[in-house]
Amino acid sequence: MPRTGDRESPLVELVRLGAAGPDCSEEDVVEIYSAARAFLRLQLRDAGFLPKKVTALLTKYNDSGPRSAPWRPVSSRIPGRPQDGSDGNRINRWLLPKDHKFYSTRRDGTLVGIKYILQTLSMDGAPPCPHELSDLYRWLTGHDIGPGQFKDPIALVGVSLEAVINSPRLITSGHLHPLDRGGRHVPMNTSLMLKTSNDLQGNHTVEELLDMIQGILQRHGRLRSGP
Repeated sequence: MPRTGDRESPLVELVRLGAAGPDCSEEDVVEIYSAARAFLRLQLRDAGFLPKKVTALLTKYNDSGPRSAPWRPVSSRIPGRPQDGSDGNRINRWLLPKDHKFYSTRRDGTLVGIKYILQTLSMDGAPPCPHELSDLYRWLTGHDIGPGQFKDPIALVGVSLEAVINSPRLITSGHLHPLDRGGRHVPMNTSLMLKTSNDLQGNHTVEELLDMIQGILQRHGRLRSGP
């Protein structure tokens, strides 16, 4: 029998704070992020997933939403080497210079972290979502919150929650318009993405990738004109 008493507080907070929609303040966004993290832990605990695996996933989202990727080109410890974990190589994005490609405001970076959590709650095999939450954050995710609602933005296929929990490397933080090409780390330009899709996209925009695939199919005589 699922335990619901300790879930009530983060759910109540998600509903209360989410009622403002896209006009919610930066302070509210920070509180929503905390409530979303707590709610995901409870939902996945009651679904039988190991707490340490959920923690690993939340750490991954924190390190790709509010916090930056390794932000210095070389190590502060070993000259000429890329940054590694001993360099303290992640930083809150809003502490970076505004012209840095990893920069985002505190509000945007935190909203990205919230979006990743809500996308996780919308993967295939996710536990059912309370009805009062289902469409409250559509302005952020672009879809309702619930099992099977999230699709990989490149392949347009569902993503297995169980597979992601057991192997977090299957999923990455993706940018529809790459940061190296002037894209920004804002909710509209970010999405969880299968690693295979992210590798396929590379440094292309989604539109460029689709054009490239279409050209390959045409050259192979495999492009169909209709259903």
